[in-house]
Amino acid sequence: MIYVLLTLLLQPLLRLTSRRCRTQVQSILVVQTAKIGDAICTSPMLRELRRAYPKANITVACAALTAPLFANNPHVSNIVAIDSGTLKGWTGKWRQAAALRREGFDVAICCNAGATWPVVLAWAGIPRRIGLVPNYSGSTTQLAGRLWSASAAHRSGRMVMETYFDMLRTLGLSPDGLDKEVFATAGAMGRVTPLLREGVACMGVAVSAGNKLKELGQEKLTEIIHGLLTAQSGSCVILLGTSADRKAAGAIIASLPQAQRSRVIDTTGELGLDELPALMSGLAIFVGVDSGLTYMADALGIPLVSVAGPADMADARPLGPRAVILRRDLPCAPCSHYFLAPYDCRIGTRACVTEVSAGEIVSAARRLLGNANVR
Repeated sequence: MIYVLLTLLLQPLLRLTSRRCRTQVQSILVVQTAKIGDAICTSPMLRELRRAYPKANITVACAALTAPLFANNPHVSNIVAIDSGTLKGWTGKWRQAAALRREGFDVAICCNAGATWPVVLAWAGIPRRIGLVPNYSGSTTQLAGRLWSASAAHRSGRMVMETYFDMLRTLGLSPDGLDKEVFATAGAMGRVTPLLREGVACMGVAVSAGNKLKELGQEKLTEIIHGLLTAQSGSCVILLGTSADRKAAGAIIASLPQAQRSRVIDTTGELGLDELPALMSGLAIFVGVDSGLTYMADALGIPLVSVAGPADMADARPLGPRAVILRRDLPCAPCSHYFLAPYDCRIGTRACVTEVSAGEIVSAARRLLGNANVR
């Protein structure tokens, strides 16, 4: 709170030391330091910025985790990877602000909530700072919002990508098209081709989620994979996840009938985030929860089944015509919102996840695959 108050008091001085607005926008900073799904939801904004400013330098400040996603985006010129803890304390914030000041940005567009970035960008002397006002925020965040030169408020019941477009409208732009995009690194297809069995329908299943509250769990995943392999003769399942998911993936495979184990390919921890789009583009279908890989599948136009769980689908959801979202209408759901995400179930049951059966998920996948004759 103190650094926000001091920054507000020093605003007149900060204005004097800020860059002057150039007649034409030449350099833009987009701040998106959240997780994989959030990064992918930023892609329509980046596309629209490039369309409006074809010659501008567009830099993305992002989490180190999601940097590979932005590195291969043709609409992005540069990346500033923000390591965890970089912005802690006065010193961390000041160093980041000083580094950004040296880049001479004309405009900053911040997709993050919280009080940190309004302060850092003001200290950086960026003349036009456009922020997002979250629908869930504390007093410090609300106070820091006064540091924006323009802002867009996110409202419940509206997709966050639409709010991102509202931020662009403060620049006089007319953005259109919410289609998400992901891009694989050069040479990724050569690395993933051996994993995609030629002539075989490959079905992707996400092993985990960034928020454990949303996870399906090993037992249900085993049932789903068994059901998919039974329904699709001659098919295979590709397990997707990070190296942290290897133990769970091994346990799932070991729990399957012996005859099905050879039809499961464990890719957990094998591919980088910049290679996964190449692998996932070869999938016949994807099954997961409201997490980063689901948004990647949606961006690639892959048929998908997603369990909404606690997530508010009005904030963000797959938009593809072949996306099936399974959810339960419960008094407590949704409890997880874009700017207010719990990591524990307050009633202790996770009913929004557990009440969606493996059979229901498999049936939805079968319908997407067009196997009406399979039992």
